[in-house]
Amino acid sequence: MTVTIEVINNRAFNLLSDMEHLDLIRINMPTNTTSSSEKLSDHLAGALKLSDTQYEYYQKTLQEGRNEWDRNIY
Repeated sequence: MTVTIEVINNRAFNLLSDMEHLDLIRINMPTNTTSSSEKLSDHLAGALKLSDTQYEYYQKTLQEGRNEWDRNIY
């Protein structure tokens, strides 16, 4: 039987780990949370949940970081 759970507290994960060591359960950690047909950008779109002001600041900071790549440092 397979049951999927969401661990909210690390203490619960420790309990599950102890149960695994006692051969009561088997923990299968997910290797990939997105389907192969779904683009990563679609999966993560809107994940930051920023206000308009925070979004503008974020975009400005990203652009400044990108501009650093084009700068000659020698």
